[in-house]
Amino acid sequence: MSETELTLEIVGKGNFFAPYSARECIQTLTPIPQGSLRRTLNGRLVWVGQSTHRKFKSTIACKDKAPPAFDGLWRGDKVNVTCLQTLTQSIPQGAQEVTLEREPTCIHLYDHKKNIWPAPIEKHFSLPTGFSWGFVTYAPRLSMMVENYTLEVDEWGLTVGWTLELVEV
Repeated sequence: MSETELTLEIVGKGNFFAPYSARECIQTLTPIPQGSLRRTLNGRLVWVGQSTHRKFKSTIACKDKAPPAFDGLWRGDKVNVTCLQTLTQSIPQGAQEVTLEREPTCIHLYDHKKNIWPAPIEKHFSLPTGFSWGFVTYAPRLSMMVENYTLEVDEWGLTVGWTLELVEV
């Protein structure tokens, strides 16, 4: 059994969670500021930017008994992340298919009455017959790059802490 649902894999080097290094982690996903908000001549607010540039920044923090295998991890290294933080997408009435924004690692499909429906773990899939409208929640797998990380130790408290800052590629 894994100690966490989170996985971090350094591309070409493998997973870097040593035992007891990643329990009770906290992850944030924050949209990276792209484009800008501008006012038209009529005073209407509009967004000026490219929808293809919508990416996430993620911070993952944890306190546990042992450090992760960060030796050899440097700014700019590519990391594949199976996120703890989930994304939820609304499914309108009458929809027959769903296309998710990111690659999923697990999917929970439920209708407006809170009934759970089967769904394949795919970025694009057809809705089951009889599904009216509802939501799909999924944990994305993101290709990211290391921006920074910190390690800390509390000698007398017998804990090791770490924070990893990542940016989607």
